[in-house]
Amino acid sequence: MDALELARKLQEEATCSICLDYFTDPVMTSCGHNFCRECIRLAWEKAKGRKGGRKRKGSFPCPECRELSPQRNLRPNRLLTKVAEMARQHPGFQSRDLCTEHQELLKLFCEDDQIPICVVCKEAREHRTHRVVPVEEAVQEYKLKLQADMGHLREEMMKTGRLQARERQTLAEWQEKVKEQRRRILVEFEKVGLFLLEEEQRLLQALKTEDEEVGARLRESSAALERQGHSLEMLLLQLEDKNQHSPLQMLQDMKELLSRRNSLSVQYPEATPTVLRTVCRVPGQIEVLKSFQGKQEPGGTVLYDIHTLCPFSSY
Repeated sequence: MDALELARKLQEEATCSICLDYFTDPVMTSCGHNFCRECIRLAWEKAKGRKGGRKRKGSFPCPECRELSPQRNLRPNRLLTKVAEMARQHPGFQSRDLCTEHQELLKLFCEDDQIPICVVCKEAREHRTHRVVPVEEAVQEYKLKLQADMGHLREEMMKTGRLQARERQTLAEWQEKVKEQRRRILVEFEKVGLFLLEEEQRLLQALKTEDEEVGARLRESSAALERQGHSLEMLLLQLEDKNQHSPLQMLQDMKELLSRRNSLSVQYPEATPTVLRTVCRVPGQIEVLKSFQGKQEPGGTVLYDIHTLCPFSSY
């Protein structure tokens, strides 16, 4: 008898026929059969309600042989308790080693269905025409296959690990590049900001100078025209007043009046151009930024390249 068969027998002896599990607190009836204490108690409690189930007061039929057994005669079976504990701890046999349908040991392996079967399953219609080999032979064959598969998986794991390490390194390098480029962008646009600030101050100063020059000419021309208009108005009033006098009074001081009239010089200044020479280009236009492209530091480093650093394609 091999180890599995021995383990099976041990399992059978340690199993309660009511709950089909290993004995728990086993007791023996007067007829010699063993059950879990709780299982036999529940079975007899259930039998109380059956018609004719109780033949004699305090006695109940044994679930195995139906022989009447007094309930008070139940005796603990300590030896069976130890056997059940040994069956629970036995490493060579588990319920999974039995065929669920026939409760036989799974000694064979069906190559077609790739499942272990028992000797009864082998003769069944389902497996009768299939290729069946002993479990030991199948284990050796599949051990080799599993070892080959495990070797392949280990190689793939190593390859995956190397690729993962490479990707982590690439990610770290990429993040460093992004960090450096962000720093460069901030620095370059800070330079652009300084340049635009200088350009703003230059344009405002140029506009102020132009305003002072053109404004002074316009104010001087306006003042000269005002003075000339006043002189013309005064002479006109004198002529109108003289025209209202009598003939003799009109002719008096005529020479002086005509002399003043002839000596009056009327001049009209040339129009002052009012087209602004100071042209303001909105910051961000490509023409303004191009003027910054050629600026270099003393070491020859280009401070700002509009096309490579940040192309403003929308302008």
